[in-house]
Amino acid sequence: MPQPADSCVVGIGETTLDQIGVGVASFGRPSELATFTVQAGGAVATALATVAAFGGRSRLLTRLGNDAFGRTAIQRLRSFGVDTSPVLVEEGRMSATRIILIEEETRSRREHFTRGDVAPLEASEVPTNLLLGAGLLLVDGSDPAAQTAAAHRAKSLGIRVMLDARDCADQATELWRLADVVVASERVASEIVDSNDMEKALRELQRRGPQIAVVTLGEEGAAALSGGTLLREEGLALDVVDKLGSGDAFRGALAWALVRDWPMDRALSLANATGALNCRALGGQSGIPSLEEVLSAARLRPL
Repeated sequence: MPQPADSCVVGIGETTLDQIGVGVASFGRPSELATFTVQAGGAVATALATVAAFGGRSRLLTRLGNDAFGRTAIQRLRSFGVDTSPVLVEEGRMSATRIILIEEETRSRREHFTRGDVAPLEASEVPTNLLLGAGLLLVDGSDPAAQTAAAHRAKSLGIRVMLDARDCADQATELWRLADVVVASERVASEIVDSNDMEKALRELQRRGPQIAVVTLGEEGAAALSGGTLLREEGLALDVVDKLGSGDAFRGALAWALVRDWPMDRALSLANATGALNCRALGGQSGIPSLEEVLSAARLRPL
């Protein structure tokens, strides 16, 4: 169903506070970091920040603790223009956070993560007005009860559902059947079909329910199967600072384009360029490019 150009992208998914540092290897001795940044993180949150950075409307439902991690994450997302009013805040609980340490010379990284102790979202906690004005619902499988309930509601309203397939173990969930669009990494796709044949992987992903299947290929770009049409975008040659969040920005750009009813080949070009440009800065959200930069890099004219 065609959607108004100002339709909102609504997301339900885990949100973190990312603490990212770059420094020299200290071999057990204390050392001062050369660079340190704190950003909101999480796949859905970063995708929604990308939508907002492109001038679109986005809305987030998640649960955070009433702690410094949660408050900072909300503040950072609001700075992009993400509507965080549906976010549920749980008193006396710790929000999810990631600590990422990058070695300055080799760029090798260590990531430490805690989900905190906030409760998962339940189906009954999805607000009745969450999908008001929505053109697409983005879910990541992290809160299956709430996300499945919201996906059923979206389908009944003619709203597209996009599944960010983060783990091949999630493939049996009802979200796959409800999804109109599935986006998976090359690793997840190859694990699902036990093959490195991307066309085979795309057809198998599509067979599980979605009309559109997309596989991100890192530096090699991205591939998609839309209906019966196979699409391919080559990677862009850029200086990479940090790949964290590039796939999330890719998904956000794709969602932004789909709610505007862009043709899939054009939407894939936009998403591919967004993911590549996002690698120019440290952290998933500090590297989100402007729409003008992406259109130029992808050699796309504004519609």
